[in-house]
Amino acid sequence: MDHHGCTRNEYYEYKASAEKPSDLGCMMENMGCKGTQVHADCNTRLWNGEGSCTRGGYACIACTEPGFQEPGHPFHDTPKFAGIPIGLPTDMPKAWFVALASLSKSATPRRVKLNAVADHLVVAPVARKTRLK
Repeated sequence: MDHHGCTRNEYYEYKASAEKPSDLGCMMENMGCKGTQVHADCNTRLWNGEGSCTRGGYACIACTEPGFQEPGHPFHDTPKFAGIPIGLPTDMPKAWFVALASLSKSATPRRVKLNAVADHLVVAPVARKTRLK
């Protein structure tokens, strides 16, 4: 799946979504990204050794899949039914995804939530000291 190796995977795991093209968050929920549905390795075997659509700030349009050029909706939109994206990840049942998405959103760290809707890191990650040596 194309979303493995995606630089926005932390946002995907917490369902912290981008709301506009310049945002850092996951582009699946609102921006039409199909990285969780496509069978490709764009984020692990980078184009020209350097990039992929998502690393360039664009949603995956599933260009490796048959019929990608006519999805039946604008590439930058995520079709939804009752507020839930129609094209959900292929690696888990839809009911599980909906339940896990709700739990993930409620557990999203403040840093991830704020950075998801910003065009730069607003809250940087911090290494915390632990009692482990």
